[in-house]
Amino acid sequence: MQTRPILVAADVRVLMQAARAEAERRGFEVSIAVVDHAGVLLALDRLDGARLHTPEAAWLKARTAAIVRSPTAMLQDQVKGNPALLAFPGRLPLAGGVPLLYREIVVGGVGSSGGSPEDDETLCATVLSALAGLYP
Repeated sequence: MQTRPILVAADVRVLMQAARAEAERRGFEVSIAVVDHAGVLLALDRLDGARLHTPEAAWLKARTAAIVRSPTAMLQDQVKGNPALLAFPGRLPLAGGVPLLYREIVVGGVGSSGGSPEDDETLCATVLSALAGLYP
C-alpha cells in the first residue's frame, strides 16, 4: 500500500486567499478553482464581475491539470496538432490550469478563468508560490 500527501482544508484556504488577494490587487474579474489529485473540487471562488461561464471553466482547467499532470497551456498547444484531444470528456485544454505539486507528487490542480491566458496563468503561479510557502 502507498501513502501520498494530500491537500487539507487549511491548505486550500491559504491557496484561495492568495489567489483572491492577487486577483483583487490586479483588478481581475475571474473565477478560481482548486481540486484534489483526482480532480474533485475543493474550493471555488467567483469574484465580482466574473462572467457566468468562468466558474465551470476554472474547475475544468484545474481538473484537467491535476488529471493530466501538466499545465493546460501545454495541452492547448497539443490540440492544434491533434484535435482529437478535444474529445476527452470533462477536460478543458485552455491556458490557465496548473497541477499542484508537493515533492514532485501531484496533490491537486488550480484553474483560473475570466482573464487573458497570461492573467489566468499569473493567478496559478500565485497559488504555486503560496503552496511552496506552506511546505518549503
